[in-house]
Amino acid sequence: MIEPAVPAFLGFGLAMDALAVSIAIVVCAPFHLSAAPVIRVSGTFGLFQAFMPLVGWLLAEKALSLPNGADRWVAFGLLLLVGGKMISEGVKPREGCLFTGDPTRGLPLILLALGTSLDALAAGVGFTPLGLAPLFTSSVIGVLTFAIVAVGMSLANRIGRRAGGRAAVMGGLILIAIGMKILFSI
Repeated sequence: MIEPAVPAFLGFGLAMDALAVSIAIVVCAPFHLSAAPVIRVSGTFGLFQAFMPLVGWLLAEKALSLPNGADRWVAFGLLLLVGGKMISEGVKPREGCLFTGDPTRGLPLILLALGTSLDALAAGVGFTPLGLAPLFTSSVIGVLTFAIVAVGMSLANRIGRRAGGRAAVMGGLILIAIGMKILFSI
């Protein structure tokens, strides 16, 4: 039996990439922060973070016919890779701002949301080994991402760019811990 807090920890960990990017959007982008860009970014990131784990779960259920127990290793490996990448990105020194226009609209926003949700796709592979309900867990991930990004954007000027890196490191550590839980659960 899986603890009910696992979807919340998973959602929190997955939201950290989106938080780091949303802080960078506010700190770097040349626009006035108002409710509209906060809602656009947090809503888009939340939708992508909710949808992508379902895609990962469906791929794992339909495409991967793994021998008993191998699914744990696949889920662990994916979460280890994604978590390690998040940690690596979080400790990397940043060179200036990447945004020249408003990244809260159109294709730039979609590409940012897709980029920050690829780890959620990998996490969806772990739903079955963890005994998680896919729709509920994906909903929790999406709602937490929405809330965390909205608060992060609202506080970004106070938090500063350095907090985004720390958030990515913390998210990576959480994902690795969840991967270890998958691997060592009986």
